[in-house]
Amino acid sequence: MISTESINILYFSSFGQTGRGGQESIFYLTSNLNKNFFNPHVIVPTLKGGLAYRLQEHGLDVNVIKFPKVFNHQLILKGKSFCRLLNLIERHEVDIIHTDGPRNTFYAGIAAKIKGIPLIWHVRVSNRDRYDRILYKLSSRIIVVADALRERFYWGDKNNKITTIYNGVDLSKFKAKVSSDIIRKKYKIGNEELLICTTARIEPMKGQKYLVEACASLKNKINDFRILLVGEIVDDTYMRKCQDIAKQAGILNRLIFTGHIKDVGPVLNESDIFVLPSLSEAFPRSLLEAMATAKAVIATNVGGNAEAVVDNVSGVIVPPLNSNALAEKIYFFWKNSKLRLKIGIEARIRVLKLFGIHKNVQKIESLYRDILK
Repeated sequence: MISTESINILYFSSFGQTGRGGQESIFYLTSNLNKNFFNPHVIVPTLKGGLAYRLQEHGLDVNVIKFPKVFNHQLILKGKSFCRLLNLIERHEVDIIHTDGPRNTFYAGIAAKIKGIPLIWHVRVSNRDRYDRILYKLSSRIIVVADALRERFYWGDKNNKITTIYNGVDLSKFKAKVSSDIIRKKYKIGNEELLICTTARIEPMKGQKYLVEACASLKNKINDFRILLVGEIVDDTYMRKCQDIAKQAGILNRLIFTGHIKDVGPVLNESDIFVLPSLSEAFPRSLLEAMATAKAVIATNVGGNAEAVVDNVSGVIVPPLNSNALAEKIYFFWKNSKLRLKIGIEARIRVLKLFGIHKNVQKIESLYRDILK
């Protein structure tokens, strides 16, 4: 039976930076837990990046422990990190460990076995890891953020050990169209120009070059449009490749790299079409945020995108690596503005119904209670 005292949960974050989907999920989960029943503690690998301070501002206990790569020669560092972990578990009388990545699941999994406490591995990446079978055995339960990710563990007992809990967004921060022209003024975008945006780190896996290619093919069909690529530039070479494609097509002046923007709400509100041209995803928060602002979305058929979007109802799904398909749907939305608005409304209704942060937290809290029975 579950104790009437608070349940102590130890969370692990693989990164210390804010802005990443997984770290946003950890922040919103730990911040919205029912503190009458759950007492969260968080381990981060570094104070750099802002996540630790953001958590502390919300009254959360944060500890910094950096775990070395599993297979290297840093035996002393491994031993120190592991001992600190064991001491932390004892000091806080941890009832459940909740991890988010392969490396911290390995260390935490061994600690959980030693201490005899359950471990939940929260899988937010569709790509398989060579240690998946080991991590699967170290985990008591596994949360996947979309049904599509169950295929990662095709060899396991998916029905008993794996639970699908979709990501959730803070609906108070993402609303339908509001009166604002902050972004258009900042980047000198006319109110009549079609604004196409995407929000993702600038790197090959996010597929921005296919969006640029799609828009290049539309330059003689759509009179005025701009492309807003919002996100941290983690690959300068890839950014330049996108710029070269735009330059060769004569649309470089329509391409805008903004870098990281902390509050993407105004970007989404002022955009007309949101495109997620990724080559790989799990269940992207950026897609849910765009849907929450009642935008018509175009997303590639990777990961859980097709679970977030009902094709031709609350958005459209296209094949990955296909700039022609992207161009066709962008042009379709441009030509059919009334339908575009209708699909945007359906997108928001779907997020309100299924993907709010409180629904996400309630399902995870239910799993905690279930695992402690």
